[in-house]
Amino acid sequence: MCLNGWCPDLKLRYSLSKEAQKNTQAIDDLLKKGESYHLVHQNASSLKGRSSSTNQWFKYFESRESTIQNILNALKNDDINMIALCGMGGIGKTKMAKEIKTRVMKYDNLFNKVAIAVVSQSPDVRKIQGELAESLGTRLKAETLQGRADELDSILTVNKKVLLILDDVWKPLYNEDIEDIGVYSAFKEKSCKILLTSRNKKPCNGIEIQETFRVDPLSEEEAWNLFVEMAGKCVNRSDLISIAKQVAKECAGSPLAIATVGGALSNKSDKNEWKNALQQLKMSRPKNIDGQQKVFSNIEFSYNYLESDEAKSCFLLCCLYLEDDDVPIEDLVRYGVVKRFLMGTVEQTRVFVHTIVKDLIRVNLLLDSDGKEYVKMHDVVRDVAIDIASRDKNGFMVVLHEELEEWPQNDRFDSYTTISLLLGEMKWHPTELKCPTLQLLQLSCRNHSKTFPDNLFDGMKELKMLSLQECRSSLTTLPPSIQILQNLRMLNLQYCCLGDVSAIGTLGNLEILGFPYSKIEELPLEIGNLSRLKLLDMKGCVYLKRIAAGVLSGLSRLEELYMDGFWKWGRTTTMEGNGEVTNNNASLTELIPYSNQLVVLEISVPSISCLPKELYFSNSNFRFRIDIGIDFEPENVTYLFENTLELKVEDASDLGEYREIRSLLKKAVDLRLDIVKNLKHIWFEKGQKGILPCSLKNLTIRDSEDLEYLLEATSDSTPTNTFRLLRSLSLFNLPRLIGICNSTNSVEITLTKEEEQNVSETGNQVKMFSLFQYNLIESLGNLEELSIYRCVSLEVIFELEGLNAKESNIFNNLTLLYLEDLPKLLHIWKKGPRDIKGFNYLRFLQVWGCDSLKCLFTPSIAKLLVKLEKIDVHRCNEMEEILGKELGDEENRDVIAFPLMKTLELADLQKLECFYTEDNHAFEWPSLDEITIGGCPKLKMFVSTSTNTPKLKGVLHMKSRTFQPMVEGDLNATIQHIIKGKGFDQFIFQ
Repeated sequence: MCLNGWCPDLKLRYSLSKEAQKNTQAIDDLLKKGESYHLVHQNASSLKGRSSSTNQWFKYFESRESTIQNILNALKNDDINMIALCGMGGIGKTKMAKEIKTRVMKYDNLFNKVAIAVVSQSPDVRKIQGELAESLGTRLKAETLQGRADELDSILTVNKKVLLILDDVWKPLYNEDIEDIGVYSAFKEKSCKILLTSRNKKPCNGIEIQETFRVDPLSEEEAWNLFVEMAGKCVNRSDLISIAKQVAKECAGSPLAIATVGGALSNKSDKNEWKNALQQLKMSRPKNIDGQQKVFSNIEFSYNYLESDEAKSCFLLCCLYLEDDDVPIEDLVRYGVVKRFLMGTVEQTRVFVHTIVKDLIRVNLLLDSDGKEYVKMHDVVRDVAIDIASRDKNGFMVVLHEELEEWPQNDRFDSYTTISLLLGEMKWHPTELKCPTLQLLQLSCRNHSKTFPDNLFDGMKELKMLSLQECRSSLTTLPPSIQILQNLRMLNLQYCCLGDVSAIGTLGNLEILGFPYSKIEELPLEIGNLSRLKLLDMKGCVYLKRIAAGVLSGLSRLEELYMDGFWKWGRTTTMEGNGEVTNNNASLTELIPYSNQLVVLEISVPSISCLPKELYFSNSNFRFRIDIGIDFEPENVTYLFENTLELKVEDASDLGEYREIRSLLKKAVDLRLDIVKNLKHIWFEKGQKGILPCSLKNLTIRDSEDLEYLLEATSDSTPTNTFRLLRSLSLFNLPRLIGICNSTNSVEITLTKEEEQNVSETGNQVKMFSLFQYNLIESLGNLEELSIYRCVSLEVIFELEGLNAKESNIFNNLTLLYLEDLPKLLHIWKKGPRDIKGFNYLRFLQVWGCDSLKCLFTPSIAKLLVKLEKIDVHRCNEMEEILGKELGDEENRDVIAFPLMKTLELADLQKLECFYTEDNHAFEWPSLDEITIGGCPKLKMFVSTSTNTPKLKGVLHMKSRTFQPMVEGDLNATIQHIIKGKGFDQFIFQ
């Protein structure tokens, strides 16, 4: 929710974590909603085993400390530039590499930066370059591989002292390999060092490798302790412990094997079940791949232990994707629809599949990904999945480790049900490809393959699922043989360059059709023939100019429509080509007959008038994301959005006349308003001003020049439940905003003479403009994030005077408080009882450009902030101290502790003299390890009493980025030392 790039780094970092949390919450909410569905199938949670937490086998093991120390010592050696870390798959090499990354940055200060990239069995140089650049805090702009290599080389040369971690390397690295990536020059000039990990011995014997370290299996004690964590304490029962220890030994000290087997047997108490498990593990004889037969047999055991066919199917489908790539859960959902996991709606199948995926993660067969709508599969688990899937019963062909130049040379394709291939510059296709049992074909082109033969699909008449990805230059004309696929139920053309797609209209059994992020200009009338279509996905199709009138009205079974990049509803459009042709575009009125069956709708419209007044969504499970008047900007791909309305209008005068808007506003969970004029209060219905939707969780309001209050209360009622679910509140550029609610129950507050000069007067009563008045504070108990920017009339954020101290426990979910450019702000926390309770989970406090603010908080507030991790204060010209004086606190000798505070940043504070001027409190900062100061010319000391900072190593100058180590182990002495030198005034914030 940043505004035109003004948000500083803390806000950006926190927003990313918040977006991840929102996506996680959306999944949880969707699963809860699914509990009310009538599922015509067995229970979703049909897996036998569950571990108590997610991926907890990725952990530190004491027995590996000596290996870590040896690697760190090797990295300190100026003569060593390339190190290899070897060990069998699933042994913990990646975890150890990441631990080394943490240590060299945080503790040993060996390198200025550390970058990590996954190489994998099928290296994608472009992807490796991108991951390294992203780790270094930048993005490559060049298009060609050589251009990107040159760009990366320049970045490494400038940064110097960079550690590059190349994970999961399969082949020896030679000079030409690292030159292709763009790190050769920096490597030869010793600007960077390389640490690679590999499960194979060959890469570890490369000519450039100077030191090789091996990650050994866990010790017997560590293996058993991990197994107990995974399987549960039931294994310590006298009748089970002997068998359980034998099962644990079958895992051969592999953390991955222990995690999967332990997860499968989690909290099983039947002795016979354990005996059977041990027998299965001893009898298993899988292929001996890379000498890892034990690990493979253990993973296959966990797979066999899955009770439901749907869980097994989801697991095997995950091996259709490139090694180390994210697996989109939405793909599994759509395959599940066609495979008839459920006989319900697409949304019900989505709930079902997400439940299965969460259970597969719990038993450690899948891994969490950074993206909450994706999962990962460990490369060893993936190998096992491919091995299982390739057997005759399942009939998978997966060839993704190299880009194919010709179709696989198999004599017969009769037995294959599922094929996934990575295509390069295809030089040969078979003229007659007979795949009579093929049901799923997934091809990734990586932009190489130029054309497909006309008869490609001739021998695939039973095909039900077809996914073509990244065919940007291959599909300007669809192969005519696509019309043979009359049994096709799912067609996905993703990141493709498409021309005429009218032939798709002949595929009458299609239920799911997607063109996400493809270059497509027209959705022709023939698509309207798809009367069985349940889902149409046009996400990110920004080149789409025309949807033929009548297309949507023909989709009589449509349940889900994703069309966020199309604006030209009901307009006349001129298409270029063989002369100019003028046609009418589809209108949203075409959805009116089917609006009661729609479950998910994602659209963008240029104005409210494009929404038909008759369009009313009565489905109780209806979800929407509708942008009105907002320029489309592609966001992270998400299919789990909660009800989201983003509305931008110039004038709110007649907003209440639109019934359809009122309906959407009532249901909105995420609401973003940009209403420039004639909006003094947020209101949604005539005669019901101030009534916000009670399901609202995220509210953003910006650029509204007349807004004074969010909520208008009547004389006899103050709405206390309006914001009870609100988690995020962002207020941007609202020059007249003076409060959340104009409650008539507000308390009269006392002011100092100095404050009276800065406040506004209404009649004879002196009044300060407070965002949160005391009588509304307790109704905001779920608020997690508060961001306020350029609300120039605000004088107080939290008005605490009037609260009952004994009953108060306020804002205990608030984790981020971000304030910028509030020139009249006098107090963040105003008065209030000394023994107030609340704000216990605030982690980040950032205050920029608040020129009337003289301190951040008082001692009584400071004692509440026990979870605070970072304070960031910039450009507050009147600030004299961070911790201000408090009436009645003079005799208080309590120690003020910030137990979790890690970072303190003070910049361009022209009047700042110290953190705290009084001498009645000592301070403890047990976690503080970073202080950055600059542009503070009057700074004389930190505090006038003792301060304990055991982890702090020094002070960083803001502008020069030079580091002053601690003097005599004392922060005050260190600051005095700096003052005697150049002083903080030399490091002005810019």
